[in-house]
Amino acid sequence: MINIYTDGSATKSRSGWGWIAVYPEGQQEHEAGTSIGATNQRMELMAALRALIWWKREGHCRWDSDDNVTIHTDSAYLYNCWADKWWVKWENNGWRNSQDAPVANMDLWKYLTTFFKDPQVSFAKVKGHSGHVYNEMADKLATGAIKAEEEQWLKIQEKNDKINIELSEILLDYSLKKYPVDETIKRIRKACGCE
Repeated sequence: MINIYTDGSATKSRSGWGWIAVYPEGQQEHEAGTSIGATNQRMELMAALRALIWWKREGHCRWDSDDNVTIHTDSAYLYNCWADKWWVKWENNGWRNSQDAPVANMDLWKYLTTFFKDPQVSFAKVKGHSGHVYNEMADKLATGAIKAEEEQWLKIQEKNDKINIELSEILLDYSLKKYPVDETIKRIRKACGCE
């Protein structure tokens, strides 16, 4: 039995997901990623989907394997869909909900339901932010992915700001006729890293 703990996280501008797989022998695997502008619920689904894709890719879901997997989630949205079989109704209704609107996150649900049908896959509900060590690790992976991406974005933004300031100074110098056209072009190319 492989236990996988998943979590999703979202801020105003960035979203993250993470999972950690724990083998019976104690060895662990993990993955995390980000998205822009996705909801927390979408990231919860993405974490479970990416974990299950990893499980399948690693060859654990073979007919001759007893490597069943349990996805531990703090998402009532994900757990209840599996446990209460919402997805069966959605499939039967052409992926429309009880209000006859398209099911939210339908693209992810369609993939997840292929795993819901697998008898080797089960889900368990865990209480979020309650000190469960692996759930907390999954949360740290999801929030850490967001933080890492935000830091990278800030570095890029800082670099772009420096380039924009330098370009503004070059164009100001050109407008004041401090440099000829060919020298101005060289300075622009250098400022943009094209030289």
